[in-house]
Amino acid sequence: MLIPMLEIKSHLRLPLDVDIEVDAELERLHDAAVDYAEQYLGRSIPWSVGESSSETFFPASVKQAILILIADFFENREQHVIGASVASLPTVERLLHFYRIGLGV
Repeated sequence: MLIPMLEIKSHLRLPLDVDIEVDAELERLHDAAVDYAEQYLGRSIPWSVGESSSETFFPASVKQAILILIADFFENREQHVIGASVASLPTVERLLHFYRIGLGV
């Protein structure tokens, strides 16, 4: 996992000792959020700093975007929410935008 479980629970304001079923769900949500961010960015996370370097890069803004996605997935686990409007997450797009690759000219 890119983001430690304790950090995810803290972000969601969950008790650190929630049951193992919640941990398993949070792991799935983490993986889905990372997958979403990777698809949006057009690259894997973290990514290499240079072609010949083994050093990787995981910017704080990308990490924050993943945490926001996890929180959104956690809060909106049902497919339909009665009486609520569905909107995109512009903060996630703003946080990830500058690290996108392969957008063309």
